[in-house]
Order: sequence, then structure tokens, then C-alpha cells
Amino acid sequence: EKLERGHAIEVMRRGLVKIMTAEYERGAIAGALAIGGQDGALLAAHAMQALPLGLPKMIVTPIAQGSEPFGPYVGTSDIIIMHSVIDILGVNRISRKIFDQAAGAMLGALDMRISVDLDPAETIAVTMYGNTTPVVMVAKERLERLGYEVIVFHPNGTGGRAMEEMVARGLFSAVLDITTHEVADEMFGGFHAGGPERLEVAGHHGVPQLVVPGCVDFIIQGACADLPEKYQERQTYYFNPEVTLVRLSPVEMEQVGRVMADKLNKAKGPTGVLIPLGGFSAYAHPGGALHNPDGDRKFIDALKSSLRPGIPVIEFDAHINGEAFAEKAVSMLLETMAVE
Repeated sequence: EKLERGHAIEVMRRGLVKIMTAEYERGAIAGALAIGGQDGALLAAHAMQALPLGLPKMIVTPIAQGSEPFGPYVGTSDIIIMHSVIDILGVNRISRKIFDQAAGAMLGALDMRISVDLDPAETIAVTMYGNTTPVVMVAKERLERLGYEVIVFHPNGTGGRAMEEMVARGLFSAVLDITTHEVADEMFGGFHAGGPERLEVAGHHGVPQLVVPGCVDFIIQGACADLPEKYQERQTYYFNPEVTLVRLSPVEMEQVGRVMADKLNKAKGPTGVLIPLGGFSAYAHPGGALHNPDGDRKFIDALKSSLRPGIPVIEFDAHINGEAFAEKAVSMLLETMAVE
């Protein structure tokens, strides 16, 4: 039966994944380099995303450039995207130079014999924004002193998914989810939405997790001048010319608390929650642009009333970026990991 073009591409994508995975498993693939246009790049990307982290992967295409989203091509993998500038049709003086550079880059990557094998028993995943960098820096240093390797993920929508994919693969002994912002953006249309399964994967796989409501008090929107009318009167923080942080209302904070509780209630493994009473994000301290204690309390009350028994919740009298809070987060994570 003759398939329509789109359906044929789908079949080809599945087949290419199957072929590439089989070839890798038998040791026939040391790296992957693809050159293609719209369809070729997407076919190659789908197959490359099935290959492991650390295996050199590169796509040369005129499609993945400044005005096109890179998400469909990169996904949560470490694929390198090179803009070919001109379209793909034979070899000419310009494309030859670009293709030669791509081949050289791939050869250089292949020459880097660096293992990315992790020992799950010694490895902890952590989420961090610039908003929560101070607390994570302290926590990371404390955990490293105890012999753990700390892998930090940026919760920008893709980062949280990548972390949870690795959690599902058994690469971590625990998760210190300090920056759970992606849940709020998923609920209210922020730019860093983490997907419907965010905050559920570690619990589903029984991986110990300590959860902090880091940066769930705002959503990420675009430039101030482009804010939707419904946000015009909200508390906001001018983060940069392209990004505005919009404070959630107390009602929305209550909703986030209930949703986070529902997600954590599904956990099969040890789970704890630590709440910074002095503010959930860098600009939510007293006098800060996003300070709103009423909204924070709505979140806390909703979370605590919705959590099932057996999940400890500690309210700690400090701002999220305080050193004392970092110390408490590390100690509570270790306690969670010690639960049989």
C-alpha cells in the first residue's frame, strides 16, 4: 500500500531508529554525521536521539538555524547542529568548505576518548537556575566532600526531561530537585514547561528525592512590552530584554501546591519536601520584586493538606539561597536516601 508522504516519513523514522540502534549495539557505530534538508535532518535527528550520551552526533542542515526551533532536532540528546547556510544539492565551493569543516569536527569528537560512564551509587542529580545558583553551589560542594558526583541540570523544559530520562535509566542514586519551576510553567503556559510527567519520574522508579519549590512562584514570559494583558498588573521582574518573570497569583500558587502534591503522592520511593519560608526564588525576599508571602503560604497550605501521610515536609525559616538552607537540604537528602 502506498503511504502518504507524512506517514512514509514516520515509517522511515522508526526503521532508521531500529537500524541505528542495532548497529550501535553490535559495535559498528563510533559516531553519527548526517547532512540533509527538512526531511533528512529530522530523520537523522530521530535516529541519533536514540544513541547514547557521549557518542559523537552531528547534523548539518539549512533548517535548524536562528529562526527555527532546535527542539525537534536535538531533543534531550547532545546532538551538535551545524547550519549549512546553503541548501543541500551536490557539492560546490561553499558547501565543500562547510562539509569539510563538519567532517573535521566529527573527527575531532571521535578522537576525544572520554568515558561518560556514571556510577549511580555515587551520583546525584540536581536542578538549578541562575535564580538558585547560590544554594546549589553550596549543596554541590557539601555533597562532593562526601564523595558524590553532582550532575546539575538547567530546568528550562528540556533540562528537566533530560534529567528524568537519565533517572529512568538508573544513572542516579538520588535527586535533589531544588528548582521545580518547570511544573509551574507547564501549568500556566510559561516558556520552560517541563511536560506532564515532570516531578513524577524519580518517584515512579523508586529513586530517593528531596523536592524544594524553587522558582515555582513565577512563570517565564517574553519581553515586558509583549506581556499578555492578563499579566500587566502582576508583580514582574525584568530579567533581560527577552525574558520577564511574572509572579503567580495566590490562587495559582495554591493550584501549584496541589498539583505538586498529587505528583509526589505517586512516588514509590523515599520522598521528602523542604520549603524555604524566606522566599522561593532570588527576587522573592522581603523588598524584592517577586516577594509575596500570601502566595507562598497558599502554596504551602495546599501542598501540606494534599500530601499523603508518610512524606515528610519541613518548613525552614530561611531564604532558598541561604547557606543554612543549603545545609538543611543536604542533610535532609541524605536522610531520605537512608530510608529503607
